[in-house]
Amino acid sequence: MKVAGFFTKRGMASLAVIFTVAGVSLPSVASASIITFDFTGRLTVVDPNGNLFNNAYNGGWQTPIAASLTYDTNIGVTSSTLNVTIGNWFGVPAYVHDITPSSMTGNIINAQYLGDWNGNNNMPALLQWDATGLINAIGYGLQVGDKLSGNSLYRDYNHDHVYDPSELLTANLGSATPYSDTLISGLGIPLQGYAPLAATSATQGFTAGPFTGVVAYFDIGSGNSMYVTSVSSVPVPAGVWLFGSGLLGLIGFARRKAS
Repeated sequence: MKVAGFFTKRGMASLAVIFTVAGVSLPSVASASIITFDFTGRLTVVDPNGNLFNNAYNGGWQTPIAASLTYDTNIGVTSSTLNVTIGNWFGVPAYVHDITPSSMTGNIINAQYLGDWNGNNNMPALLQWDATGLINAIGYGLQVGDKLSGNSLYRDYNHDHVYDPSELLTANLGSATPYSDTLISGLGIPLQGYAPLAATSATQGFTAGPFTGVVAYFDIGSGNSMYVTSVSSVPVPAGVWLFGSGLLGLIGFARRKAS
């Protein structure tokens, strides 16, 4: 894992997940959508005993993150991965790379990644996201300008980038509360609240190497937002869309930016 200026302009990354959705009615159309989001979120890191790392280089107990993700709601499997750079983790750059989904049960995504820090490279780690809020938002048929804010979904009808109560589509996406809120409770830090992609308590962190047990919680859209920046249609083979059950494929590309 590499860690400070979380994403740089030159950095590129990608994430791919295949979602299996049971009991959900999918749109009865012969096309799927590729949806691109700009998002903000937070990173929280703890030691094997559950104590938070206070990294002054990144502003304290939590590190703000920002990037772009592109989702393909067509069926598909890809080997694309998500890479992130945090420029300064206790004085040394840290890199989290090759974040790759390994399985999904219901709305829970299990993923694995490798971390590099201070000469220790390719340390394996495991994380888990609750993607309920994101999946439910996609079910609304997202449009450019839509905003996922924690548990709410807004539609920017007049394209002024001001989201008032009249533009609220729903205040109950079913987004989960990140486990990180439990960790920072009582520290005087504003809680994140709901997140469309919320790291859960089952996130295991590094499973081998000198930092075994250190856990990095990545919360996307937590206490912040995901903005839809583009939507495009792609053809889907006949018979793909089914009512009652289906597959929802997610492909993400994250562009590292300066935090």
